[in-house]
Amino acid sequence: MLVLVIAYLVALLVLGLLAERRSGKDSEGYFLAGRSFRPLMLFFTMAATNFSAFFFLGFSGYAYKYGFGEYGVMALGTALMPIMFYVIGRRAWRLGKEKGYATAPELIGGETRSRTLRLLVMTIMIIFTLPYLAVQAVGAGMIINALSGTDALLGAIVVTVVIGVYVSLGGMRSSGWTDVLQGILMFSAMVMAGLFVANALGGFSAAGESAYSAYPEFFKRDRMFSVSVWFSFIVLWIFADPMFPQLFSRFYTAKDEKSLKLTMILYPFLISFLFLIPVLVGVWARGTGLAIEDSNQVMIIMVQNYTPRWVFYLVMLGALSALMSTADSQLFSISTMAVRDTSLGKRFGEVRTGMLMTWTIVAGIVLYTVYFFHNKSEIMTFLLRNSFSGLAVLAPVFLGTLYWKKMGRRSAVISIILGEFYVLLSWKGMTPETGFLDGVVALFISAVSLLILSYIEDFIGKHGRTPDGSP
Repeated sequence: MLVLVIAYLVALLVLGLLAERRSGKDSEGYFLAGRSFRPLMLFFTMAATNFSAFFFLGFSGYAYKYGFGEYGVMALGTALMPIMFYVIGRRAWRLGKEKGYATAPELIGGETRSRTLRLLVMTIMIIFTLPYLAVQAVGAGMIINALSGTDALLGAIVVTVVIGVYVSLGGMRSSGWTDVLQGILMFSAMVMAGLFVANALGGFSAAGESAYSAYPEFFKRDRMFSVSVWFSFIVLWIFADPMFPQLFSRFYTAKDEKSLKLTMILYPFLISFLFLIPVLVGVWARGTGLAIEDSNQVMIIMVQNYTPRWVFYLVMLGALSALMSTADSQLFSISTMAVRDTSLGKRFGEVRTGMLMTWTIVAGIVLYTVYFFHNKSEIMTFLLRNSFSGLAVLAPVFLGTLYWKKMGRRSAVISIILGEFYVLLSWKGMTPETGFLDGVVALFISAVSLLILSYIEDFIGKHGRTPDGSP
């Protein structure tokens, strides 16, 4: 099936070349596709960007371990994300169109007139996004190995370079166009997997009854999470996801507010339907009697055993699409921040610097991929596992910037530092047991400290001066 993989990668490169012709040489055309994404394009690029390989492999694995509780947490939490997409995204789109913002840190810096805050937000976003990008490359190599037998390291490097080519050529338009192809492929693959596995097991009812007979506890509401953990996951998804730079940048690309609203309305329906399939497959696996040691392999093993060979290839290609659609968006968002939120773009030209920065990041990811296949990186593990927590800490400052005029700039910086410090302590196992996820506690600390410190800062600003005006 090496031919299938090559054909898929070539198709992405062709889309990149076509997008390059439409992107133009101006900064807005390259970094934001001219703010031209209509509802369908915006919907696909938002969804494909958010669906990583965890959608294909992780969901079914967690359902295999914990039961249907996985669906309730993941589907409900992710379906509620558009609430914050609307609260933050709509305002960001308006300000971006009015003032020319292209990145999340650019909006923060522009609205607060604080370069320190802008650079802090940029740094945190890059730090917690890079590990995600690196892991996507590693996962892509493993999928190519399963599909074609090609060496996993070689496959990871090839995929990373291909992403670098089409992203550097066409910028945001290239990322958006390839997201449509990848989105259609991954969604079709997941639906096909669910239908064929169900048919092979005697239908949806029969598959469910077999799983229930083997593990009835998997169908109980309290099997997986306490109320506090359910609440934690839902809050974390709502506040963390808009803070991922690859998602935030897409707020700016909407052609109009109608495109943004329609995307937010459609998103929960897609999530509710698609997230159910991998969870079903994971639970059904318990009723088959298959011995599966690695839960991340549940979807692959089920598809291998209960579907035609061509469906297996389609599902694996869908998983590769999920990886690449997330990775290309992450790569481009990091590159955009490195250009727009520093002085590099002004000094050497934004589009040219954006292309060079993309390849610089690609080189770094390739080096990490080579390292990963021979070593373990503790700091990268920390960053990856805490990406949602680390980024959720930024949400209160964004809400304050957009909706609260009294938010203090110094208070914002301190609140972010306090929240991130708690994330670091949680990694070291130095946080108290609260019953809630540490990421939610970090978010709470950031929000409360921002509120209290801003009022103090405002009070000092009004009353902390002598009659002659000196401090």
